[in-house]
Amino acid sequence: MVCTSAGLTSTRRDANGTPTTTFTPVAAIAASAPESASVLADDYDTWCESSGTCHRIIDASRYIGETKGNATYGDSSGVIGSYDVIIRNSLQGRRGRWTVSLIWDLGPSLTFSDSWVNCYEVIDNWPDADCGDHALYPGRISSTNWRWNSPTLYGNLLVNPAAYYAAFNTDFTPGGYSLRTAPALETARFKCYGSTADPCKF
Repeated sequence: MVCTSAGLTSTRRDANGTPTTTFTPVAAIAASAPESASVLADDYDTWCESSGTCHRIIDASRYIGETKGNATYGDSSGVIGSYDVIIRNSLQGRRGRWTVSLIWDLGPSLTFSDSWVNCYEVIDNWPDADCGDHALYPGRISSTNWRWNSPTLYGNLLVNPAAYYAAFNTDFTPGGYSLRTAPALETARFKCYGSTADPCKF
């Protein structure tokens, strides 16, 4: 069982041992930006700590947005641990620029694998289109090495006039437990309307 700000993923087996996975989503909320962007490097572990998914716009020009999700995981005996994920998108013209931070909160050490930031173009009444997949290699976070910050990931040129978003996908293994898959954490939508000379904004 993995509960993130996106929702609850649980797997149960029937009498024949056949697994069935269910996902129950949770609605995101908006959070106001801090008064000064200078505090951002230090507030990730306190901002949106007791809510589900939170989104905030950092600058008045609407080029920088952040999303935070709080993940709690466990089994039939109860909660094992928790961690935070923060995705920051500093738009550059018609391209996304993403960084991801992972923060250990509680429980055993966590080793992350198969981690990606995936870009999507919103398509009405149809599955959203892929606009770039960017691999990450977070490694491990724990009580002694509690935070990991990614390098900047540079997105593809977004040529279509549309809304877009990113999603962080990952598997993780708590020390002493089996591998788990976290539900995707989706960012707020940003809009890239007009021609390719017009910048994207949240």
